Amino acid sequence: MKRLVVAAVVIVAYSWWAAGVHPFTALSYELVAIPSLLAVTGLAAMGAFSRRRVDITNYCRLRASNVSLSSIAPWLVVLLCAVVLEGVGLALGGRSQSVPTLSTTVDHLLVTRLERSVLYVAWLLVGANSLWRLWRQRQPGSH
Repeated sequence: MKRLVVAAVVIVAYSWWAAGVHPFTALSYELVAIPSLLAVTGLAAMGAFSRRRVDITNYCRLRASNVSLSSIAPWLVVLLCAVVLEGVGLALGGRSQSVPTLSTTVDHLLVTRLERSVLYVAWLLVGANSLWRLWRQRQPGSH
C-alpha cells in the first residue's frame, strides 16, 4: 500500500510539473518521452514483445474470444459520430459554437494547469495499466 501511495504522489507531482512547462519546447517533449520510454522498457523487460511468450498470446486470445462485430458496433458508432462532428466543425471554420467537436472540447480542458495535470495523470495511468496487468499476470498464483 505504501508503494501505491508513493507511486501516486510521484505521478501527480510529475504531472503537475509537466503541465506547467511551456508547450512545444524541448523540455515538454522530453517530459512526454520519459514515461513513454519507461513504459516500453518495462514491457520489453517483462517479455511483452517476445514471440515466445505463449502466456501473453493466450491471455490476449482469451480476452478477444468474445469480441464480434455486433459487440463493438456501439463503439464504432460513437467513433463514427465523433469523426463526423469533428469534420463538420472543421468545415465550419474550426471554431463553431454550435457544433461541439473533440478538439474544441479538449481546448476547453487544457485552459488551466490543474486541468492539464488531471489529463496528464489520466494519460500516465492509461499507459501504466498495461504494465500493471502484465506484471499481475506474471505473478505466481494469479492465473
